Amino acid sequence: MNNRASQASGNAFEWSGKPLAGAIAATFGSCLLSTAVYAQPPSDNNQNASSVQLAPMTIEAASYQSGFASSYTVPETRSATGLNLSPRETPQSVTSITRQQMDDRRVVDLEDALELTPGVTANKSEVGVRTSFRARGYDINNWRVDGLQFPGGSGFSGGGNALSMDMYERVDIVRGANGLLGGTGDPSATVDLVRKRPQKEFGGSAYVSYGRWDKSRVGADLNLPLTEDGSIRSRFVVTQQEGDSFRDNESNRNRAALATFEFDATEDTTLGAGYQYEYRKTRGAGWGANVPIWFADGEKTDLSRSTNLAPHWSYAQSKTNTTFASLTHQFNRDWQLDVRIAQSDIDAVNQLAVAKVNRDSDGNYGGYWNQDGSGAVLNGLRQMPETRQRSARFDLSGRYDLFGRQHDVMFGYSESRTRERSPEQNCVMSSDTTSVASANCMYRLDGLAITDWRNGVDDDFSLDASRTGRTSVDKTRLRGVYAATRLNVTEPLSVILGARASYYKTESRGVDGDRISSQQENGVFTPYAGVIYDLSRNYSLYASYTNIFTPQTRETSSGDRVKPLEGDSYEAGIKGEWFNGQLNASAAVFRTRQENAAVLDGANETPTGGQAYKAGTGNETEGVDLEVAGAITPNWNVYGGYTYLHFRSIDSDGRSDPSHLFKLSTTYQPAGMLDRWTFGGGVRAQSNIDAISSPAGRPTDGVSTGSTRARWPGYAIWNAMASYDITDNTSVTLNLDNLFDKRYYDSYGFYAGSIYGQPRSGTVTLSTTF
Repeated sequence: MNNRASQASGNAFEWSGKPLAGAIAATFGSCLLSTAVYAQPPSDNNQNASSVQLAPMTIEAASYQSGFASSYTVPETRSATGLNLSPRETPQSVTSITRQQMDDRRVVDLEDALELTPGVTANKSEVGVRTSFRARGYDINNWRVDGLQFPGGSGFSGGGNALSMDMYERVDIVRGANGLLGGTGDPSATVDLVRKRPQKEFGGSAYVSYGRWDKSRVGADLNLPLTEDGSIRSRFVVTQQEGDSFRDNESNRNRAALATFEFDATEDTTLGAGYQYEYRKTRGAGWGANVPIWFADGEKTDLSRSTNLAPHWSYAQSKTNTTFASLTHQFNRDWQLDVRIAQSDIDAVNQLAVAKVNRDSDGNYGGYWNQDGSGAVLNGLRQMPETRQRSARFDLSGRYDLFGRQHDVMFGYSESRTRERSPEQNCVMSSDTTSVASANCMYRLDGLAITDWRNGVDDDFSLDASRTGRTSVDKTRLRGVYAATRLNVTEPLSVILGARASYYKTESRGVDGDRISSQQENGVFTPYAGVIYDLSRNYSLYASYTNIFTPQTRETSSGDRVKPLEGDSYEAGIKGEWFNGQLNASAAVFRTRQENAAVLDGANETPTGGQAYKAGTGNETEGVDLEVAGAITPNWNVYGGYTYLHFRSIDSDGRSDPSHLFKLSTTYQPAGMLDRWTFGGGVRAQSNIDAISSPAGRPTDGVSTGSTRARWPGYAIWNAMASYDITDNTSVTLNLDNLFDKRYYDSYGFYAGSIYGQPRSGTVTLSTTF
């Protein structure tokens, strides 16, 4: 048996045609049924063979990996309710991006992982810095690592840009509000990264890859028991990547390392501790979209995908140091205590410049490029935010008997404290002939005019900065107590009830030490209710409800925070499970109402010179989610989903959400002479978006006074892979992305700009396990 097959589940499975057809039909319809035949048809002399039943197959796990190690699904997750539930038992849409999926698709960072996730889209604000990940019509703001709050947003000060997926075993995504555990009822989704842990047996892996634009990456993962019985064990992971880009002046360098230890103090108590380092630097990053939609005369541009008017000294850098510890104690067969603590320190340096449209002193928008090479102005920004977040979580879970039945229960407390320090700087943007000073290191149309944008940024432009010694500080504290129970009311009916009381406090102080703003909420009550009804051995109906409370970080023109989001989230659907949980599928309808979402406050600025926001009337969305994940046969993995999204009402700065989103990935390993090969492919497709170019729109005579409509074209991006097992432990893999070299956009309409998606590329990877 080859390497991939040897890592399949250790459970015994019965594979037959009828359950498979039901699984596929429940998700993508009868049009896929013809592809689901994997057994030989019954012979003519077998009158009773209405379906084909294969003999039970036992597959042993290899090395130190778990039974689901080579699967596209997981047996259970706690990310939604804090209770250990299978996907079918969870009354919400839950997605897991497994280690096998990440290996098959060469997933290296957070953006790659979420690109695979059904119902999730990405909208870039600029190259190399801010990316808004969205689900169900809202930004994702709730990030966790091992269940602990983490500043994982991909922004000026978040750690998301540096996250390396080599450090993580899987990523769980709970779509819809999840205020029970996180304390903030984010209506979009919650992303929970599960870190790699030490195992009791020796083992490991290593790989080296090389791809287009000289992108090279190496990585190693070593599981090392420190005692003969594995009671003290360790795991070390290291990775590094560097390379150029299809854009002019852009290059990337990433590094990451993980060292984690576990100690079985007793048969019932395990202690853990570790350290993690993650680093990313992108040269050629910018401040805003790097390709204009319109020229100054209002005509649409048609520029090369390599266009990037960012100077060589423009870069974004993020460095994250995390220490963490854990304690798990099993009181008896039913009750367990789980304690986790972590501290993350994120140091970012953003020295950004790009030629783009921006606001002038009159509140209008200029800087549009002329077709003769004139008109472009180099904007600039420099920041050095330092973020520290301390998080802790205490969970007590167990079972109890009531009315002759056994039920599950969980109690918990969580807390996170975040401090962001921003040193004040003075900047000078200069050339050989002129210079412009800025007290807050922010240049809009007061930057330097580019001689001819067709030749790039002038070589003599530079940006110099000096620190004043003064620092602004933002502090946030979020804590809460929560509880949930699953009541097994009858054999087919279970009810999950939960609640959380949250306490939130934020305070901002300016560089002079005076308090600028503060916000406090005490005892905010977040209820949660879910019901699951088993229709049969394979199918369940479910429904869930929770309300929404999410503090916002956007500032108003007075410097105050925009008041918290509030609203409600509903979901109902049907779930299926086959082959002992190896294949899962779901179909859901959802509806979310949200008030007070921060929207742009025209040309107004905050006291520190940033863009001001105000509370809008909110959004209301509804839609449908379909998803399938797992193994159709022992050698055929599939993962995909379709999302339909409809805005019942909208009050925002412009839609960046497609009405139709479809994602599908699959791998297949033939039998016989081709059993050392694995072939795969997939597609990511979205419909047109009736977007808005905001706050700047299509210009007239080189000036725009406000937003205009902008149609964001839909697209379908195909990928393919082929892997060959040189030996049972060593393989070589070819991954092709954007197979048909589709020209598409990762962003469209932000300040009348756009960002091109990546052209066709290929990566070859040599990997081995031991």
